[in-house]
Amino acid sequence: MERVMERHYDFDLTYITERIISVFFPPKLEEQRYRVNLKEVAAMLKSKHQDKFLLLNLSERRHDITRLYTKVYDFGWPDLHAPPLDKICAICKAMETWLTSDPQHVVVLHCKVRVRCHVVFFP
Repeated sequence: MERVMERHYDFDLTYITERIISVFFPPKLEEQRYRVNLKEVAAMLKSKHQDKFLLLNLSERRHDITRLYTKVYDFGWPDLHAPPLDKICAICKAMETWLTSDPQHVVVLHCKVRVRCHVVFFP
């Protein structure tokens, strides 16, 4: 009998479109579990999209993210606040520039507060 192990992940990865991905990590996730899950996401993105993805960090600046991903833009703002309009425009411009430069490019929105990825950009 073959034994199947079920893995538990502490993140929600959603393809909003074929080229826009949202990765949400719970804000109260233990630091060690966060790093393990972040490595899992990095491995999955690299295997599926090679070097054709850009990560937009919508959470606080984290050095562990920039060590795992070569293309990271930090766009964070304080939790439970709306982002300034100029920040939304900068995020949209970064997405547009990246996505139009190659039809295989994908954008990954990284956030630890779900509302940042889903409500602000994709109501």
